[in-house]
Amino acid sequence: MGDLKKVGIVGLGVIGQRLISEFKKSSHIEIAGVCDSNETLAEKTAIECGGIAHFTSYEELMQKKEIDFIYVAVPPAIHFKIVMAAFSHNKHVLCEKPLANSEQEAILMLQEAERKELIHAMHFPLAYQQAFAFMKKLVAEKTLGEIRRIHLKMHFPQWPRAWQQTNWIGSREQGGFIREITPHYLHIIQRLFGSIKKVESAVEFPVDPKSSELGVIATLELENGIKILVDGLVGQAEKEHIAFVIHGTKQSVSLEDWRIVKVAQQEEEWVRMDLANIVLPRYDLVEELVKKLNGKDAYIINFQEGLEVQKVLEKIITS
Repeated sequence: MGDLKKVGIVGLGVIGQRLISEFKKSSHIEIAGVCDSNETLAEKTAIECGGIAHFTSYEELMQKKEIDFIYVAVPPAIHFKIVMAAFSHNKHVLCEKPLANSEQEAILMLQEAERKELIHAMHFPLAYQQAFAFMKKLVAEKTLGEIRRIHLKMHFPQWPRAWQQTNWIGSREQGGFIREITPHYLHIIQRLFGSIKKVESAVEFPVDPKSSELGVIATLELENGIKILVDGLVGQAEKEHIAFVIHGTKQSVSLEDWRIVKVAQQEEEWVRMDLANIVLPRYDLVEELVKKLNGKDAYIINFQEGLEVQKVLEKIITS
């Protein structure tokens, strides 16, 4: 597949660590350096990666000439400066979602990537899962019939979740479930059905001006007129439940809690699907990225798609 590609990683929290494990599995990727503002974490991760270089300054990491691309896994408010720094060092970029912390930042990031003719990829893991491939197949084959409505439910007994207690995930500036969870589903909606053209939203915020939202009810509309209902809530008596449902006249399909796929026929109960025996395309983010770095066609989500998600995201939060 070509020469070994070397990655520098900025941001070593929960999300960054997940993809580090995927990089380690690949015979085509070498982790050449890691960076985090927490020096203890940076050193610990570097040791776990075989005693590689570690930094607390991302600029120092990017000065390593052998690094081919930078994986950006920091909080959204600092995506812009780190991605732009990577481009200034002529490094390709893989960035976590959401792309930026504003639409204007996202526009500038895309423009700079295109100006420098550098690869600009995003980590939207749902788009690489079999569940998405199955939904795409149903939509393409018109198995669902006429699409009547799309519904996204995001209910959390607490936010941030117990395992997610960081200093930014509950902040109004860059945290909250709207910024953290919604982008995954906005992306697959637009992959399946095209652009979202209209957004009407009501967001409930707590009294504390620094804390993230408690609820949202939003109605989005696709170019073809299909409406999307977004129902997000924090603090109710219910186990965390995330469900993305496409309601059709012949069949409906649901993706629950990220991986559980169910279908319902007319006047019938939901039935959980086993996708193992269904022929579906399979993509691996790391290997597709390697293809792209080697100048080959690859299944990659780019900053243009990230920008389209960002536009809708900002409208939900501010409208």
